[in-house]
Amino acid sequence: MSTTNGGHEPFDVTARPVLLAAAALVVVLLLVGAGQFALLRWFDRRDLAAEAPPAPLAEQRTAPEPRLLPDPRAALLELRAEEDVLLHTYGWVNRDAGIVRIPIARAIDVLAKKAPAR
Repeated sequence: MSTTNGGHEPFDVTARPVLLAAAALVVVLLLVGAGQFALLRWFDRRDLAAEAPPAPLAEQRTAPEPRLLPDPRAALLELRAEEDVLLHTYGWVNRDAGIVRIPIARAIDVLAKKAPAR
């Protein structure tokens, strides 16, 4: 290109082609988005039409074990409380056989007294 006016080009890029390209890009993106939306809605309608309703006399089944807990933290705290009761209280294990449980601290003391000194 020829340079005049002190070594630079005498004209700038015209804005019209750039704006037209940007507008065309926006239109294409909107058309693609609308096409995807329409396609997904068509897939949903097709799947709903193909789905058979469940038999009215079909049995209701529960999930197999292990089932998920609705509040696992509360279940864990309840389990720990039950274990603490077993570990720190007296109680019968088998009354007919005369088997009792004693607190763990007491059991340690009993075993320490029975152990031979080294």
